[in-house]
Amino acid sequence: MRRDHPLLVFANFVNELMVTVPVHRHADALVAVSPRKIWLTRPGDVLLTPRAVPGALRDYACEMLGFSPDDVTLLHAPTDGLATLTEAVRRNGLTDRLRTETEARPGIRFHPFAQDRPALDLAAELGVPLEDYPSGTVPEQAVEAAYRINTKPGFRETARALGIRIAEGHTCGTPEELATAVRRVLSEHDGAVVKPARGSNGYGVIFLDRADLAGLDDRLAAYLPTVAEQPPGWVVEERLTFERVVTVEMESRADGPAVLHVGEMRTPNGSFSGQITPLVAGSAAVDELVAAGLALGQHLHAAGYRGPFDIDGGITPDGVLYSTESNVRKTGCTYLDFLVRRLLGEERAERAVWLADTRPGGAEPDFATGLGLIRKEGIDFRPGADEGVVLTADTLSSDGKWRYLILGGTHQRVEELESVLAGLLKLA
Repeated sequence: MRRDHPLLVFANFVNELMVTVPVHRHADALVAVSPRKIWLTRPGDVLLTPRAVPGALRDYACEMLGFSPDDVTLLHAPTDGLATLTEAVRRNGLTDRLRTETEARPGIRFHPFAQDRPALDLAAELGVPLEDYPSGTVPEQAVEAAYRINTKPGFRETARALGIRIAEGHTCGTPEELATAVRRVLSEHDGAVVKPARGSNGYGVIFLDRADLAGLDDRLAAYLPTVAEQPPGWVVEERLTFERVVTVEMESRADGPAVLHVGEMRTPNGSFSGQITPLVAGSAAVDELVAAGLALGQHLHAAGYRGPFDIDGGITPDGVLYSTESNVRKTGCTYLDFLVRRLLGEERAERAVWLADTRPGGAEPDFATGLGLIRKEGIDFRPGADEGVVLTADTLSSDGKWRYLILGGTHQRVEELESVLAGLLKLA
C-alpha cells in the first residue's frame, strides 16, 4: 500500500484489451467512471483521465484520503469515447505537458488501467518506467499473454491447458461457423450464449434457447450488425444456470500470484453492477475458483506479467463451478479493494465486509446534495471509522446512477446501511 515514489495514473478505460474497436455503447460508460481513479492517488501524483474529475468528487475524495486537492495534478484528455487515451493525449497536444510533469518528479512510475500497447508506447515515449516491473518495461511475452487471455477463445484455450473447468463451447471465425455452432449447441442443450471474441462488460453477448432454432437465421441476421464494428470472431457456449456468480480478484507480484479477495457479483441483466465480499457462504466450488486463480496467476507470472487480474465464474444449483472469463487488467473491483485497504488499513480490511454497487436514483440531482443527505443521516464513512458509505464516482449527469461502497463488520450491517442509503437516494 505504501510507496515512496509518485505515479502517473493513466486511466485508459478505452483500450485494446476490452474491445478491438471502441464503440459508444461500450466506451461511454467507461469514460464516465474514469474520474474514480482519484482514489488511487497520493500527494505528488499526476492523474490523467479522459473526463475531467468533477470538483465535488475531487474535494470529497481528497478530504477522505487526507490531503489537499492541490497536492495532485489533474489532467484530462477529452475524447469522443472512440479513441484510446494515448491517442487522445496526442490529439489534445498533451504529450509535452506530460513530459514536463514527469520530468519534474524523479522516480515517477507509470500506472495504467490496462497494459495495452498504446499505453506502453506512451510510457516509453515519455521515458516513464512501468509500476510493478523492476526493469520498467513489460516483456513482450507478458503483453501477448494479456492480449490473448483477454479474448474469450484465448481464455478457453488457456483454461483447458491449466485444467480449469469451462462450459462446453466452440470458437467461430465466420458468420457461417457461428450459425453452425449455435445449431449444434442448441441441438444438444437447452440454451446457448454467444460472445464476441474480444469483449467486456456484457458487450455483444446474446442468450438463445432451443425455441430460437426455428428462426435462427433471422435472429443472427439481426444480431450481426450490432457487432459489425468488430472483426469476425465469437465463442458459442452452453448456457448454464448459475445460482451464484462469483469472482476472485488476484495480483501477480514479484514473488508470484496472490489472492486479494473473493466476491459474489451482482449481475442484473447479465451485466456486472457490483459485488459483496467476502462471500456470504463458502463452498468447495469457491475453493476451486481460488485454485483456478492461482493456476492462471502462475501462468501469467511465468510469462512476466505483473499486476492485477481476475477470474469470473458461476456456481450451478448442484454446486459445480464453471469459470467464464479472465480480465488481465484492473477491473471494476481492483480500485475498490485498494480503497478498502487504504481506508481501513491492511489488518482491519482483512476482517471487513464490503459491498459495492451502481444503481439509478430518483431523488437528488447532484453529487454534493446526495452526499449532504448521507452525512446528515450519519451513515457516511469517516476516516478512522469501521463502517459507513463512500460515494465512489459521480456519473449522475451521464447515466443518473449512484456508485457507492459500503463498509461494515457483518453482511447484515452492510445490507442495513444499503437499505438506509436506498431510502435516502430513492435507489431503484
